[in-house]
Formats: sequence, C-alpha cells, structure tokens
Amino acid sequence: MKRRSALGALVAAPFLTRLSWAEEGYPSRPVRLMIGYAAGGTADISMRILGPLLAERLGQPVVIENRGGAGGIAASQAVLSLPADGYTLLLAASGNFGISPVLFKSLPFDAVKDFDMVAQAAQFDYVFAVAARSELKSMKDIVDFAKANPGKLNIGTVQVGSAQFFAAEFFKSIAGISAVTIPFRTTGEVLSAVRGGDVHVMVETIAPIVGQVNGGVLRALGVTGSAAFPALPDALPISQNGVPGYVVTGWNGLAVRAGTPEGVVQRINRELAVILERDDVKKRFAELGTVARYDTPQAMRALQAADLEKWGGVMRTSRLEKQ
Repeated sequence: MKRRSALGALVAAPFLTRLSWAEEGYPSRPVRLMIGYAAGGTADISMRILGPLLAERLGQPVVIENRGGAGGIAASQAVLSLPADGYTLLLAASGNFGISPVLFKSLPFDAVKDFDMVAQAAQFDYVFAVAARSELKSMKDIVDFAKANPGKLNIGTVQVGSAQFFAAEFFKSIAGISAVTIPFRTTGEVLSAVRGGDVHVMVETIAPIVGQVNGGVLRALGVTGSAAFPALPDALPISQNGVPGYVVTGWNGLAVRAGTPEGVVQRINRELAVILERDDVKKRFAELGTVARYDTPQAMRALQAADLEKWGGVMRTSRLEKQ
C-alpha cells in the first residue's frame, strides 16, 4: 500500500510541479483586460473598480482596453489572437457569452470551447421604467394596455442584440403581448425617448435609472430579478408584479483563452474571490446597481449554458432574424 501511494505521488508530481511553476512566475509583466463594450457602461465601470485592486494583488499593472462593437466579438477575437498565457483577460458577460452566440449567424470562434472561465464578478438586474407623468402606473397597466392595443406599445432599449433588447423580447413572449421594441444607439437616447414620450416604457440596467427616479423624471415599475433592489424599493420583481415566470438576470466576470495554465487561472480566481469580499467593493458595486458576486468557473459555465438556452428560445418564439 505504501509503495502504491508513493508511486502515485511520483506520477502526479510532474503535473503539480508544472502548475506550481506557472503560478509562481505569474505575472512577470503587465496584464491586459479586454472589454468588448464602450467605456462608461456598467460592465466597464465594474471592471475599472476591480482592475486596480487585482493589479495590487498580482503585483503588476492591469491595463484595461475597450474594444467595443459587434456584441463583444472584436474583443474576443483580440484575446484569441494572443497566447494562452493569462496575460490577456476578457470580460465575459451575459451579452457576449450568452446572447451573441445565438444572435449571430456565425462567429469567428466558439464562445464555449475557445475560452476558459475564470471567475464571476457581478450579478445585476434590469428595470422597466416610464416617464413620471405616464398614465402607466404598474407592470399590469403595461400588459393591459398592450393587450387592449395590440402593436401600439413601444418599448425602448439600447441596440439590437443587447441584454436589454432581449429582456424586452422575452417580456413580450412571457406576457403574451404584441408590442414594438425600438432599439437606440445609447442609453442616453433611450432616456430621451421615454422622457419625451416617443416610447412608452424603457428597459435598462439599474444604475442610470436610479438618479432619474430620485429626480422625479422617471418612475420605475419593476425589476427583472427575483428580489427588489434596495435603491428602487417601489419597483417590485416583475415575476411578482403581473408577469409570473419572467426573470432576467445579467452577470459578468473574467475569461481567458482556452488552454491557459490551470495554475494561472486558479491564481486570478483566488485573488478575485478576496477582492469581491471587500466591503468597499460591495458598496461601490451596489451604487452601480449591481451585486458583487464571486463564483467559480463551473458556475459561470452553467450561467452561460442557461442563457444560451433561454435566449435561443427567445430568438425562436419572437422570430428574430439572426444578424
């Protein structure tokens, strides 16, 4: 028995040594973090909160680079064009990992096989909001109006393919209503449209809505998650507020090119776990309308799988054309 144990240890030793070397020498130079969205959004700001703290723990700068456009495709391609050594990280989010693969006819990569998940960093909901003067006072009002006036309810979101756009399409499907989803280029344009009465209701992340609600410009009617958000106490979960079964939750975290040494992935994962437990990080994320949430690579992969199934179903039921 002792001899067998010793032999097993000798067989495992080279693998353990490789992991140790990969981790011990990492990083020896700056690390890049690629974000497939424009600066200023929730995902971008959350990563800019984490970047300096991760740099502090790794002992090397973390340089953030925005490569927006095409649902995160450009940033993903950039990561895949570089070695699988952990020196280029990618923002992995429900948009580029859960929606783009079902939205586009083809991608120049496989969003599952070509990347390894590192760690989840945040979870967030979306909110349905109307102009403060709107006659629509609840989610039930929205559903009732749409059913009484098929095709006349307008829902504003940012661009086609965004999580907000798909959240609107899913809402129409679950609620059994006929409505028009109108995509705009930026959140600012959506806000202007709902304030000006060009659309009846908008769907957006929580952060840009809170100030508008507190300022008396908008009224938040419901959140897409399974629980109310503290900063919007009057906006109940939509699943409990007129549309049973409607739950949409966004997430983001980090990924790397597939084949990155396991020891490197584990190192980044451990550092993020520590960072996301900090009270100041939780507070800053909450101000963004997000929840600082660490989870494992396996949990992130499960989130991706669930999103691919959900949004693929929305594509079929809503008869959306692939881009």
